[in-house]
Amino acid sequence: MRTKLLKLRWIAAFLVGAFLPAASYADFSLTNINIADFATLINEFSANSHYSTVNSASSIGGLGSFELGVVGGITKAPDTLALVKRNDPGTSFKDILPHGAILGRVGVPYGITAELLWLPKIKAQNISLNRWGLGAQWTMTDNVLDGMGIPVAIALKGFYTKTSLKYSQTISTVPADIDLTNSLWGLMALTSYKVWIFDPYVGIGYTAAKGDLTVTANTPVQLLAYLPSSTSQSTGSSPTSAQFQVGTDITLAFFSLGLEYVNVFSKNNYNARLSFRF
Repeated sequence: MRTKLLKLRWIAAFLVGAFLPAASYADFSLTNINIADFATLINEFSANSHYSTVNSASSIGGLGSFELGVVGGITKAPDTLALVKRNDPGTSFKDILPHGAILGRVGVPYGITAELLWLPKIKAQNISLNRWGLGAQWTMTDNVLDGMGIPVAIALKGFYTKTSLKYSQTISTVPADIDLTNSLWGLMALTSYKVWIFDPYVGIGYTAAKGDLTVTANTPVQLLAYLPSSTSQSTGSSPTSAQFQVGTDITLAFFSLGLEYVNVFSKNNYNARLSFRF
């Protein structure tokens, strides 16, 4: 069993590294950011950092059950592209932000499933990106609502996740280091109805985020136009949002696939999952 877990872990790590490299952000650069610009940037970065395991309301099977896999997807980010183009009209940066992580889930008593998302630090050129998240899902129809004849699975989920993007760029001939971090927590309610190998689900919830940007240079710079020029500029934004998601879990033998659409912070996410359950 231990050998199998190690193999699956490295398979998942390979998939994340292959399809979601930090190189996707390699042409990311900004200039003269005002307050409205920063709020827009954090909204899209928060939407892209949103926590999701692409799973239904069903539990994975109680104490001793495990799931290991990889999740990934994209967020449409036209406003971020517009900010990047303002600094570099010829940029190769796209209006799509990728995201992904290794997924681990374990069943515990009382219909609870503990969850972990982890993206090891990935580096490419002058970019580094890493992410982690924790969650817990309580499937009430496995516990307190068991035996009541309810035809659907009903669950509540809480989560917290943190994403860090670090890169360097030149600001008016001065080399500078940029640190963009996002922490996010939320609560959601899920319901699903299993038919054969399909377990379609819908979820609604609430999410709060906090985004921080820090600019560091050896001589004074002004990336944030609404702050005095300095060798260290920093600012933050704390948006909140309702969230809506719909998707399906597909179980095939000992592995599972998931597809999902999420709308959060008024942005569209498209997610997928490949995982192994045992």
